[in-house]
Amino acid sequence: MVAFCAGADGQLSTRAVAGSLTGMDRPAPDPRKLLDHWEEWERGETPPGRVMSDLKTGGLRDLLRDLAGAAGGGDES
Repeated sequence: MVAFCAGADGQLSTRAVAGSLTGMDRPAPDPRKLLDHWEEWERGETPPGRVMSDLKTGGLRDLLRDLAGAAGGGDES
């Protein structure tokens, strides 16, 4: 992505701007790893906030969306 900026002299210039991370390819969720995170929380080894973060970055939403779609009850929003 390129942004146009006005310099101190009033001249327009361009500069590169980092793009959004939404376009990155993510690996498929690993159900075993997600279950391991959950079980760590159940045993009291990991605080809830850390577990939520691990589940989110581990792809739980994608896994649940795929399962719901396969079951015919998924809303693809």
